[in-house]
Amino acid sequence: MSDSANVKQDIQQLYRQLVKQLALKPRWGQKQMIATVANHFLAIKADVEGNRSDDNPVCLVEAGTGTGKTLAYMVACLPIAKALDKKLVISTATIALQEQIIQKDLPALKKHGGYDFDFRLAKGRRRYLCVSRLDQALSQNASIDPTQALFEDELALKLDVHQQALYKDMVVQLGGNQWDGDRDAWKEPLSEDHWRPVTTDHKGCTNRRCSHFSQCPFFKARDGLEQADCIVTNHDLVLADLALGGGAILPAPQDTMYIFDEGHHLADKTLKQFTHQQGIRQLSRWYGQTRSGLKKFLKEWQGAGKGAQVCAQIQEHIEGLETQLVTLEQFLDQPAFRPEEGYQKQETYRFSQGVVPAELVQISHDMTISSARLARDLGALHSLMDDVVKGDQNGLPKDQAENYLAAFGVLQQNSEQQLGLFQAYSKVDKENEVPMARWLHHWQTPERVDLEMSASPIMAAQLLQENLWSRCYGALLTSATLTALGQFDGLIAHAGLNPRSAMLAVASPFDFAKSQICVPKEAIEPGPEAVFVDDLIVGLKSQLNPDEASLVLFTSKRVMQLVFEGMGDLWQDLILQQGESSKQRLLDQHKQRVDDGEGSVLFGLASFAEGIDLPGDYLTHVVITRLPFTVPDRPVPSALAEWIEKSGGNSFAQLSVPEASVRLVQATGRLLRKEDDQGRITILDKRIVSKRYGQQLLQALPPYERKFG
Repeated sequence: MSDSANVKQDIQQLYRQLVKQLALKPRWGQKQMIATVANHFLAIKADVEGNRSDDNPVCLVEAGTGTGKTLAYMVACLPIAKALDKKLVISTATIALQEQIIQKDLPALKKHGGYDFDFRLAKGRRRYLCVSRLDQALSQNASIDPTQALFEDELALKLDVHQQALYKDMVVQLGGNQWDGDRDAWKEPLSEDHWRPVTTDHKGCTNRRCSHFSQCPFFKARDGLEQADCIVTNHDLVLADLALGGGAILPAPQDTMYIFDEGHHLADKTLKQFTHQQGIRQLSRWYGQTRSGLKKFLKEWQGAGKGAQVCAQIQEHIEGLETQLVTLEQFLDQPAFRPEEGYQKQETYRFSQGVVPAELVQISHDMTISSARLARDLGALHSLMDDVVKGDQNGLPKDQAENYLAAFGVLQQNSEQQLGLFQAYSKVDKENEVPMARWLHHWQTPERVDLEMSASPIMAAQLLQENLWSRCYGALLTSATLTALGQFDGLIAHAGLNPRSAMLAVASPFDFAKSQICVPKEAIEPGPEAVFVDDLIVGLKSQLNPDEASLVLFTSKRVMQLVFEGMGDLWQDLILQQGESSKQRLLDQHKQRVDDGEGSVLFGLASFAEGIDLPGDYLTHVVITRLPFTVPDRPVPSALAEWIEKSGGNSFAQLSVPEASVRLVQATGRLLRKEDDQGRITILDKRIVSKRYGQQLLQALPPYERKFG
């Protein structure tokens, strides 16, 4: 029997064992998915050293709700990864799914499948406490001079009473083994302002040089990753690891089989990972703080001349950059880029086609050169401190050198981020390549108008191809919504996938015909906001039942709030509105009302249209107030639409309608979470029946019973 045949036999045995032990009902769609995924990974060609030698590493599986896709890909992939001596990395877009896999699905498979494997959870450094920074926060709080802070969040502000108590409690809980340093495991939610001072990233971490290394929560959590057969993580950490070269935190891509659950988020996550943003006044402050930090360092530095020499060079770079920054501010402070006088909100100016004026290109080019020199010399200081910590260089006590090692690492990282922005603005896009989106963001403060420069790719295709698909052994992208209007084409184009990738769309096993999509006579053709809100209030009052559990989805926070205000006291008592408290608290309140035999209405935005799990009586009515088209004024989608039009395409047909289709499928998918669930979906946007594209959106939805007007 061939090796492939043996692996397939192992997969079949594992599936039979799990079905028997967990008393599961075998599903045709689940078997389809297992077979497709297994055949894909077993068909990947590799050389004698086990490296992939073909150009088709990715498999796409859209698995409708209720398919049991998590079990399917685990059963298919674990035996193959083990047989090929590859690591299996399961990546999700949300913490909720990550926790489900690590706490429920993998333990169940290991216990009941009779299959021996080891698994671990991997999170980024910023999800863990830095013991060194916690120690600094408490020991230096009383003595830090704000003017001597090395960088902006370097404990420059005195801790308030609550923060001091919080950090002391962290010490106690950590020391008593009552807490492992994981932010998500702390007994209550931690605000970013409280968490940021006591965590760090890879540049701020001194690794084994740190005197607290043996107690480090991050490295304790990493123990065993190298030995684990399966690692559960998130898209952001996978992309961050790839940006560091791959293999920095997770296994090397060429030794890895990836599973991207909630895979429809991967392309957008990639764009965010490679977006550059920098506030101009924030940058000016950073230059000043870096200068102050270097002065403090030179007062304490007792080593040879190299430290003083590098500091002098850095001071020169900063002086040059400050002069260039003044030129940049003056150029951007012109009417074409500036908000109206007295503007009290926020305003974005996007450069059409991503093309910036020649003068701005030149200024950015000059700042690119200076920022590159600054990053280089900050890196030299970081290396010098590393030598001091290792004992290869004298000049500072070890504990001081550790602090400077972390500080200079963060400064170097910040300078590299600034360098990335100026490079993006100094680059002139070629005629035949996809342009970058470049924009300015203004906001009014009591003293002045502040300005932020931003740049982002508009397509993830090339980034994913270069950083992931060309390097990994193999990958599976799966989700309940990978297709748009029934096609994989949009995902393939945006994510840079091979059109010959293995593809499968598995229908949900749910009986959709028992539930109903209704477009009532009160459906609205969206128009002016005031009229739309009034009509929406009338429509909701006629369609909502105060005795049942409903979810009303909006595309605008402002409209949601105006509708709530206009619903009247009786309805307001039933409504739980997103933003009133945390998402989980709202869901818990909603469930409690249903458990008590009461009606409840959730008002929510896009984040409530995906990932909300309210089975059975917890949700029997979903209301779509407006078709979920992309907001047209956001810079990246606007730039993408503009490029499609310039290339001779139709951005509405190629971008807006397919994206709305995916979102509509996700939103309606909130209704049925278990096989015996049923209820109704009300669409209050008349365009679903009055427009041609509305018919396309309707046809792409599962086969619910239809009822019109």
